[in-house]
Amino acid sequence: MFGANVLIKVKHQCTFISVLVPLDFSSDLFHHIRCTKDEKECKDSTSLPIAACLILETLVEMNLLAVKGKDPSDLQNDIRTKLNELDGGESQMVEKSDETDAKLNVTPFTLEVFERLSVHFSSWLLDVLKHVCEWLAEWIWGRKYNFLHNVKDERVPSFLVESEKRDFVDAGLLLNAGYISVLRQERDVDLIISLDFSEGDPFLTVKTAAELCKNLNIPFTEVDVPSEDSTTPKDFYVFEGHEKAPSVIHIPLFNTVNCGADKVEEWRGKYSTFQLSYSAEMIDDLLEVAGKNITNNKEKLVKEIRKIIGT
Repeated sequence: MFGANVLIKVKHQCTFISVLVPLDFSSDLFHHIRCTKDEKECKDSTSLPIAACLILETLVEMNLLAVKGKDPSDLQNDIRTKLNELDGGESQMVEKSDETDAKLNVTPFTLEVFERLSVHFSSWLLDVLKHVCEWLAEWIWGRKYNFLHNVKDERVPSFLVESEKRDFVDAGLLLNAGYISVLRQERDVDLIISLDFSEGDPFLTVKTAAELCKNLNIPFTEVDVPSEDSTTPKDFYVFEGHEKAPSVIHIPLFNTVNCGADKVEEWRGKYSTFQLSYSAEMIDDLLEVAGKNITNNKEKLVKEIRKIIGT
């Protein structure tokens, strides 16, 4: 699913609105590779044995954890166990990882897993995935040429012209929402309207943003959500700002109001991240549900905006 955040900035009696659309990542990718118990089917098709699919799915989850700076050691050890079972107890990858080792060795570990799988399974798909990983291992994520390098203009801050390359972080990899980019001090943000379309926990983005901002000493509102609301969210939440921290209005796409209390999970499953195509009927249904989040909360939205701009 895609997520969107609307930034409202109040300055000199003007309102500035910016829409940010980040991408959600999920290990569901390998659910769309057809698995089979017959290894012979793997040679000339997009099929992989179930054992390989399970290992590859865990491998994706492990890499995503590492990208987000989290501990991937448990998943590494899980992969080792699966490979050991596959090798009949003779796998050379039986040594357990701790958090430090796991974070440092993600790339070589990933490539080694493909080597081990290649011993058992012959599939062009497996070869393609291996080569993609080898290519990614040499690619520095987000590093781009700095077009401002050595620009002679006093209006351009010095730190923007010093380096030939600059590193960028995709919002989808960081926390699946563009909070950090809109919270730069120069933007003087007063209110963020978060239309959350993420798959899974509808509060993960805003809670992660709060945690990240705390670690980076960026003013952000306190986020306190009842645990049961993660599976049955309401359609409107306000996290009040304080001092320099902006207020956040958070609206989960699928909620108990527009879907019904017992239909939220059904709607989430229907519009999963890797749903590759939507019928006209599905598009109409989705637009109707999303539209209700605004029409049902029009008065609340106006009230909060007026509170911010002081009218």
